[in-house]
Amino acid sequence: MPDSRRRDGAEPTDPRTTPRTVPDACPGAWRRHDAADGALARFRPVGGAVTGAELRVLADAAATGGSPLELTSRGSLQVRGLTAEGADRLAATLSALGGDAALLDTQGRDVPCSVVASPSGLLDDAARAVADALRGRTEVPGRLLVALDDGAGDVAALDGDVTVVDGALVLAGTPTDLTGDPAALALAAVEAFLEVRGSAWRVAEVGPERVRPGVTGWYRSLSERYQPVTARHGAGPEITEVLPRLGEIDAPTAAVLADLADAGATLRVTPWRTVVLRELADPDDALRRLADLVETGPSPWSSLSACVGAPRCARSHTDVRGDLAHAVATGCAGGLLHAHWVGCSRACGTPAGPVAVVEGTPGGTYRTTVRAGRVSP
Repeated sequence: MPDSRRRDGAEPTDPRTTPRTVPDACPGAWRRHDAADGALARFRPVGGAVTGAELRVLADAAATGGSPLELTSRGSLQVRGLTAEGADRLAATLSALGGDAALLDTQGRDVPCSVVASPSGLLDDAARAVADALRGRTEVPGRLLVALDDGAGDVAALDGDVTVVDGALVLAGTPTDLTGDPAALALAAVEAFLEVRGSAWRVAEVGPERVRPGVTGWYRSLSERYQPVTARHGAGPEITEVLPRLGEIDAPTAAVLADLADAGATLRVTPWRTVVLRELADPDDALRRLADLVETGPSPWSSLSACVGAPRCARSHTDVRGDLAHAVATGCAGGLLHAHWVGCSRACGTPAGPVAVVEGTPGGTYRTTVRAGRVSP
């Protein structure tokens, strides 16, 4: 087991179980984070769904702010470098687009927390039902993660607060004996958590054992309110998955993806910072058009991730992404163990599971620590 002691000699703390002393300030469409390069707005696609029109609007706003559009480890879309006026304008434009699984509905309400689903599409309707029930609810912490897994085990591995795997409820990694309709069961678990959360952001902070007793009552009432949305049986449509390097979608890439969506393809962004395309008229042609813009096959970038680094983050000691790109180009990065490059000890965005954290230092060098699990909130 790797040594996880802090460098100051104190015992390490687990951010998933440490009591919170401040309100959750996770950014959204209207609540932004002030970064070194401007306001940062985050948009949470319902089950990863994004339309071509939404993608164009987001990519244009990101380009205006001087950065590419970013995919996050929770399947969100992030725009940096915004002014306050530009951020409000972006949210209003997206709200006007509307749609069944819109980033913002026509009332301007976004989804307060991440609602991810297996990219097969079998649980798209369930994800939409969960997201629509939560839209605009400010009491839902932005750090909460709801995952709907079709049995493939893909989003079940995301350390979710509320996970429904093939109709069975899992709370903060702890299986329960509860089964039922995925949408109503997930919503019942969220409601049960909200009743006992206090100032907690995550289910693990209050304990699954405190949430589990309240789920049954909420499930009954929710089942009466919401039409059951069960997963469709059988295999989903054939998918094509591509990897934007470090989850960055620049304007040319967004233009091609939006064109494919206009031609009938379905786009899903994933928590692995990839883009899944379904219902492609000509998958080979799509891959040719994307070949120079994203990774379309085996690549060293598939086992790499990074925080934003300097100069976009004032805390970062190094130009993380520039240094990582150089390391890949010289064959010094990319391997079997996932490596997450960061510019400071906060290690923002570190994924769950075994990972090598490559941390920038004030002197401009990097040190590597192999971790057994999550090291950042």
